[in-house]
Amino acid sequence: MSFALSFLCGQSTFAPALYYAFVAAVCGIIAVIFAFVLIFGLRAKRNVKREKVTSMPDGFSPLDVKRIFIGKTYPQRLTRALIAYWGERGYIKVKQLSRNTVRIIKLKDMPKHDSDDALFFDRGTYVRENDLFQLLIKRTRNGKPVNLNRAIFTKDDASLMRDYAVREDEGVYSAKHYTLKIVTIALCIFAALLAQVYKVIAAPENFIGIVGVGFACIGLAVMMFVKEMPIVFKTIWCGGWLAGSTVAMCAGISWTHDPLGLSVTAIALLYVGPLFLVRFVDYREKNNLSDYSDLVNYRKFLLFAPAAELRSLDYYKVLPMLYAFRIKRLVAHKFGEQPLPDWYVNETGKKGVLL
Repeated sequence: MSFALSFLCGQSTFAPALYYAFVAAVCGIIAVIFAFVLIFGLRAKRNVKREKVTSMPDGFSPLDVKRIFIGKTYPQRLTRALIAYWGERGYIKVKQLSRNTVRIIKLKDMPKHDSDDALFFDRGTYVRENDLFQLLIKRTRNGKPVNLNRAIFTKDDASLMRDYAVREDEGVYSAKHYTLKIVTIALCIFAALLAQVYKVIAAPENFIGIVGVGFACIGLAVMMFVKEMPIVFKTIWCGGWLAGSTVAMCAGISWTHDPLGLSVTAIALLYVGPLFLVRFVDYREKNNLSDYSDLVNYRKFLLFAPAAELRSLDYYKVLPMLYAFRIKRLVAHKFGEQPLPDWYVNETGKKGVLL
């Protein structure tokens, strides 16, 4: 009764039983989130078979690597991998102009996916790859050089990138995967909301904290899901929005009413959960787990196989995968000196940075 009277009169009060009930609820939420991270985040790794994989199937492209690993191809990150892959398959010739620039010379078109000559691992990825190849040829038709340190395909290719973002992860992630991610984010928000509700109960003038949770959700949503916004503007806007939200949520924190740091913990979870922890919640389709296992074992083979074993392989056939895995600097030296491939032209007879 006295607690109710204090609440109605707007006076601060501390009820240990109620406080520890809120603490238990938030701790329970944190336990559930970390259970998701540990159980589902390690699910893919638990399915990696202990076997030696020394090659991937013919037609397995750098785009397949990205798709199997993360469910998206992100072609703007595969400049060197795709050029080397298309050169090795005989679609283009690469002429070295300077250390970091090359000229692309088209030799032939990629076969259409429904033709007898098409060789691919995933039909949808191959269709995307063909679109990218045609775009590259269009942009370099007049001899325009390509800077190997820059992405061939950028965010300016808005329509192209949007097409790739739609249903690209079919066969990689199940509906359960996205349900788990939504539940994880919702739990982080609910924990922050619980902490702010307790602050209002303890001191009604702290209601602004609940508004802060709502504003923080808007800022996080823009940061995570609005891809078209310019990065500089997005950083400034989201930074200001989240900073204001944090100030609102931190207002009125009292260690007298909150001796275990309930509010601070919940605010930290609100940001750490959606931005970082949710990335580890991974529930893949069963067929993708097999492909994922092969890919992890192939990458492990390239990283740890002795030089003598790697030198028996065709370096230029492996090169696109080294770029896709981002391990070229760690592995390339183990292949030893290699003659220039037929698809690469350098009048000095030396390798450029692509090789």
